[in-house]
Amino acid sequence: MSDDHKTDLQEKPTSLVPRQQDDSESLRSEMYTQAKREGVKPAFLAKVHLINEAIAETGMGRYQWELFFTSGFGWMADNLWLQSIAIVMPAVANEFKPYPYVRLSTLALYAGMIVGATFWGMSCDVIGRRLAFNSTLFLSAIFGIAVGASPDYVTFNVLIALLGFAAGGNLPVDGTMFLEFIPGSKQYLLTFLSVWWAIGQAVGSLISWGFLANYGCQTPAAGTFCSKESNMGWRYTYYTLGAFILFLWVVRFFVFPVHESPKFLASIGRDDEAVEVIHKVAKRNGITINLTADDLRRAAAPYLSKEETAAIADADQSTKMTTLELIKHSFSQWSFVHITALFSTPRLAYSSSLIIFCYAALGLGYPLFNGFLGGYLATKNASLGVMDLDATYAAYTYQAACGIPGSLAAALLVNWSRGGRKFAMAFFTVVSGVVLFGLTQSKTTIQVNALISIASFFQNAFYGCLYGYAPEVFPAPHRGTGDALVSAASRITGIFAPVIAVYSPAANSPEAPVFAAASIFVVTGLVMLLLPIETYGKTAI
Repeated sequence: MSDDHKTDLQEKPTSLVPRQQDDSESLRSEMYTQAKREGVKPAFLAKVHLINEAIAETGMGRYQWELFFTSGFGWMADNLWLQSIAIVMPAVANEFKPYPYVRLSTLALYAGMIVGATFWGMSCDVIGRRLAFNSTLFLSAIFGIAVGASPDYVTFNVLIALLGFAAGGNLPVDGTMFLEFIPGSKQYLLTFLSVWWAIGQAVGSLISWGFLANYGCQTPAAGTFCSKESNMGWRYTYYTLGAFILFLWVVRFFVFPVHESPKFLASIGRDDEAVEVIHKVAKRNGITINLTADDLRRAAAPYLSKEETAAIADADQSTKMTTLELIKHSFSQWSFVHITALFSTPRLAYSSSLIIFCYAALGLGYPLFNGFLGGYLATKNASLGVMDLDATYAAYTYQAACGIPGSLAAALLVNWSRGGRKFAMAFFTVVSGVVLFGLTQSKTTIQVNALISIASFFQNAFYGCLYGYAPEVFPAPHRGTGDALVSAASRITGIFAPVIAVYSPAANSPEAPVFAAASIFVVTGLVMLLLPIETYGKTAI
């Protein structure tokens, strides 16, 4: 405001009404500016401010902690299935003899995950979070059990792809659901949700170790193969993992059922239901709040056009839609608006592009190392004179266990005001790469196991930071789509890991994929520092 304008104001008689009008115009201007910067409509932003205040008032109570556990089931399932395919591949190869193409089973899993991440992530912006949240875990359990009954290698890969389709929605949907119910001051817990990812790795390793070590067939002589009866370990593994995930789905669906996200409901104009959900959450937490649907409508009214106001009035006269009617209506509105909104401003376009790059790069680097860790350990141990199969599975378990405290370290560091989310991500990612460079120079079994465990600590930490940061950046109306895009980018590049492992000139070198993964981690960590948005201290929209 210029000095001349300030003088003009001082010369006029003070009046409450003009001051209120001036404040109102200032608020409207700020709301339009923020809405443009965030890529959302100002009317929705006005409602979100009230919803965030109400959620903060409900606190981090019983409902939120229940959701922390049930959302964690999905994160656990994601890494559990990734870990299991890496461990059982040698046993599958011994029975079906698809050498050297058994590694392409990982490609089938990733192909399914690409489609699944895209479908489930985008659909939760169209038909809601709840349906996808309740479907992905159940379907992955069913297909996981079916994998164990595969009669041949082709069927095995088809079922693995279907399993990937179901499991692909776990990370983008479950993280979105959890974020939209927690107070802004507790958003660092989205990073800590990655502890379930590490637990999934540990559970997958332990169950696989137990069955493969006791019911597995040793690598047969050339020209022969293991019979089904002598090689049931990998089948028992999938039966058990599938049954375990099915049990978790029962707990999620029947014991701790979830409500639809109030931010999603508000984004499609269902204000009454959004407020109803918030009151149910508050009741679950043992408190009472005063938010009403009229509060949301009054907050949004100054930013609505006449056409939008009339449409809302018409909608208020209709009865509440059934789930089937909602699905039909939602898919009739399907368009690319959720994608284009993520690139609607230069700042958003730059941010979204860099996040997609980071996901894509790590999506290649992570499976280059972890997806073929079994083969690396077998080759490395053999070169060191260790031929014990248990040594390989023990290393898997050490690695998985060390990932759990990595999640705690990530949750602590992202909440450090001097560093914030971006520094935490970059730090853990770069150090993870440095540790893998050290692994390529390891000379003893102790060094190998120690460096793999340390690498797991930092890898789980940087994944926790990244998977917590991205949903915070994406605005609620387009959050599922944003999570879908980055998850799909991660799976797409992940497809190239088995292709590189099979067809690259360095395919027979156990150190090559480790060195490549290390290089990717270091470069990506440095790129993270260029991200334009710091989410520390900000409540997600």
